[in-house]
Amino acid sequence: MTRIKICGLTRAEDAVLAAQLGADFLGMIFVPESPRFLRAEQAAELVRAVRAESPSQPRFVGVFRNAPAEMLRRTAASIGLDYLQLHGSESEHDVRAAGVPVIKGLHVGTALPDTNAHPSAEWLLFDTLHERHSGGTGQRFDWQLLDGYVRTKPFLLAGGITPDNVADAIRTVRPDAIDLASGVESAPGIKDHHKLRTLFERVRTA
Repeated sequence: MTRIKICGLTRAEDAVLAAQLGADFLGMIFVPESPRFLRAEQAAELVRAVRAESPSQPRFVGVFRNAPAEMLRRTAASIGLDYLQLHGSESEHDVRAAGVPVIKGLHVGTALPDTNAHPSAEWLLFDTLHERHSGGTGQRFDWQLLDGYVRTKPFLLAGGITPDNVADAIRTVRPDAIDLASGVESAPGIKDHHKLRTLFERVRTA
């Protein structure tokens, strides 16, 4: 089954439900400009709740944009992050300096960006290019552009995925994982539990 990442989590009850439903990755955003921004102490509480209440133990992902390597390592260690998602203009040097396995976010506009620029990243994530936002916009890009991606490493598909189009996304793109934030929300950072349940049901039958 295609793996699932639920991102932009801000509430423990949402994270626990996502884990119980079978999420493979849970994402928390450490970009201050984001409406889903979490402080480190809030994120640590969320991680503790999932580990205490869910028999399933997903991987925890911290999303950062152009943050210093020392801050990345310190935050990952204090919270217990399994991955860092670097979602800005980070270089290959930044990926190597992170000290934690990296998911490198790439923004797709009218063409596919250079998919070979970050060989040290463990995963790539393709998201929609937006002038003012780096994610969580609910907008999708042209999935056909990924026909040109030579699968040198696993990738997550993000940008405008919802329970209504997730089966089409999986059939069309065949991603290793999907990444949703706004597609399963009632408001930024507030996950809709009905949408979460519907998402997992539809991924399983896609």
